[in-house]
Amino acid sequence: MRNLLFTLCLILPMVATAQQVQLKGLFGSSAMLEIDGRQRLLKAGQKSPEGVQLVEATTRYARVKIDGREQKLTLDAPVAASYEKASRAEVRLKPDSRGHYSTGAWVNGRSVSMMVDTGATSIAFNYPTARRLGLNLERAQPIRVSTANGIARAYKLSLDSVTIGGIKLHNVDATVHADDFPQVTLLGNSFLSRVDMEQQGGVLILRARN
Repeated sequence: MRNLLFTLCLILPMVATAQQVQLKGLFGSSAMLEIDGRQRLLKAGQKSPEGVQLVEATTRYARVKIDGREQKLTLDAPVAASYEKASRAEVRLKPDSRGHYSTGAWVNGRSVSMMVDTGATSIAFNYPTARRLGLNLERAQPIRVSTANGIARAYKLSLDSVTIGGIKLHNVDATVHADDFPQVTLLGNSFLSRVDMEQQGGVLILRARN
């Protein structure tokens, strides 16, 4: 029994998980994080004693990994989700001056900025953005869509993966317009309908479903 208690004492500190992570500052490839009330200056690739890893730091944002889930933090939106082992991945978005919610996303492993649009049926790209992301339109289904400028040509396809923060979905429907519309990629209901959404104090919260 004494040996068992000694073993448990060694194991318990190793399984503790961080509950709150906040970005305090960006310094080149390093970031100052506050983890459970303790400040940690980490370089890219380093992991804190609490188990939080700084994946990447730039002059604009930091990406951290907690219990295998990644979260992108900026100085405008510095607070990561409260994490527990059984918790769901969560992303918090603040509105801009016009009340729009925007976020960085990864489509088939490539980065793109998106604006939340609950009125859009699916994720919507303009043609130049689709080309930049390497989307294959040869196998896409030609369709007609109604826009503010009238009826336009477009293509319907399925994206292998869409990742926002720690939320990753597979086989997400998307539409590619055959021109420069929309100017900003729209995060529509083909993604939003598969996550839980909530507003708290003006902040839009997206949560992965179990």
